[in-house]
Amino acid sequence: MFRRVAAAVAIAIAAAALTLAALAPADASACTTFKIRSKDGAILVGRSMELGMPLQSAVMIVPRGFPLSATRPDLKPGTTWVAKYGFAGMNTLGVDISTDGLNEAGLSVGTLYIPEFVQYQPFPAQAGKAAVSNLELSNWLLSSFATVGEVREALPKITVYDVVIPPAGPQPLHWAISDAQGGSIVVEYVGGELRIHENPIGTLTNSPNFEWHITNLRNHVDLTNQNLDGLKLGTVEIRPLSQGSGMLGIPGDYTAPGRFIRATALAWSTVPPATAVEGANAAFHVLNAVDIPIGAVAQRVPGKDGAPPTLAYEQTQWATVHDLTNRILYFRTYGSLLIRKVDLRRLDWTGKTIRHVPMPTGMEAEDVTAQVR
Repeated sequence: MFRRVAAAVAIAIAAAALTLAALAPADASACTTFKIRSKDGAILVGRSMELGMPLQSAVMIVPRGFPLSATRPDLKPGTTWVAKYGFAGMNTLGVDISTDGLNEAGLSVGTLYIPEFVQYQPFPAQAGKAAVSNLELSNWLLSSFATVGEVREALPKITVYDVVIPPAGPQPLHWAISDAQGGSIVVEYVGGELRIHENPIGTLTNSPNFEWHITNLRNHVDLTNQNLDGLKLGTVEIRPLSQGSGMLGIPGDYTAPGRFIRATALAWSTVPPATAVEGANAAFHVLNAVDIPIGAVAQRVPGKDGAPPTLAYEQTQWATVHDLTNRILYFRTYGSLLIRKVDLRRLDWTGKTIRHVPMPTGMEAEDVTAQVR
């Protein structure tokens, strides 16, 4: 059973890589994640997924006890394991490898792109040593652990290596991990060494490494949610032009450093919501501030055989909010802003297959014309 599943995953990864290479001429991926707490004690994690091609994602529901596997660098089946915890995650191109997910114990994992700043460990020559590819690390974490503490203890005991699938190439990734007890860490591999960072701020975006983003926060310590007082110049009083003067200068661009500052400032200045549901709503409002409409981020792509260059556009594919306390996964897509949810407490985790929930991509609007009085 394990061998069949692992082989099928390897084939699916290779097929998805070919699709990715064909559809994504621009090397771009901008993701943002952050954390919000509500007054009733709920912990909520918001996350957006951006890429310059349709990801065709669906929510994958992996049952407890399901056999999972890693793919070796030669694309043959590698390490296998059985899911201790069931989880719900977002897959890509029909391949059941989660890029973002929440498990039944309240562990949340977000996989984010970080080009140029990570190097993984060499694949172990020793047969039988536990090793998981960077692509499948999220599956391993979500299916195996309940807390950040357990993850911190387990990661040094395995090898995490890069699976390079031609022609898509390497996938540089790092991970934001949070649990229902309030723990948050960032996992990165730099120079082949594991680095685990405590993340009390709860925010993560893309390149550079996490430590750089934390240092960069010091350039924005003047940001505040409170309107500024006027400035007196002799007998002349200069008043702010409008509301929001405390946030004057907040980065409005879509770079990873800009989004890190913006998400941190907004998540931490949001008035603590009274309930978990209100917290989820607040998280989606913060996500709106980093949402990329098609056309706002463009990259020139060289034409083939003398053809003129074309433009590839980055866009927000989907956004999720994980309620770690109540085990609820909320999501919306670029096309459909209707918020949907999967309540993990109501799922049957004893199945033997991975099930899926479609993610609608067409606009949905409620027609209230008949309500006109």
